[in-house]
Amino acid sequence: MIKFSKDASFITSDDDEAVDENAEFIALCDETLVGWIKFNGDDTPPDRVQGLLYDGFIMPARDALGDTDETQWQPGLSGKPEDPWKHQICLVLQNAKTRELFTFVTTSQTGRRAIGNLLRHFDRMQRKDETEVPVIKLKPGGFNHRDSRVGWVATPQFCIVGSVPRDSAAKPNTSVAADMNDSIPL
Repeated sequence: MIKFSKDASFITSDDDEAVDENAEFIALCDETLVGWIKFNGDDTPPDRVQGLLYDGFIMPARDALGDTDETQWQPGLSGKPEDPWKHQICLVLQNAKTRELFTFVTTSQTGRRAIGNLLRHFDRMQRKDETEVPVIKLKPGGFNHRDSRVGWVATPQFCIVGSVPRDSAAKPNTSVAADMNDSIPL
């Protein structure tokens, strides 16, 4: 997974290593997962109500998920009760050079907005040529918050640097033969 850190850099979440700012990624926009996620504690998997956006998944209304009694919510960073259900978007990215697959995961408003901007570009591309997907670089951006006490707010940006045919992205071999290839070395 790749996330956008508080210090305005893209990092891999398993080792907190910075992503090379010059790396180019194939944005597999048609694999974007959207929905709701509720974290349940350290040793419990989260609850998910999610699906693929381009397969027609429609997010249910927040009220349909339950947990609507704000008096039962845990306090968030602000000290106020925080909704346990978060709107999450997961964008699949493939390093154009190494072919390694990553997922940019966000629940933040600025992260969701950045993905939304990329998906609008992808939608325009699809009207022109359905076989193309964007190639992007991950760049920090930001804006001055209207409240001067907040100051500069760092945001993720997906800078489009080109496009490639969708078929150029690596395809995993999910055949039974590949899964059962347990040859024993001599």
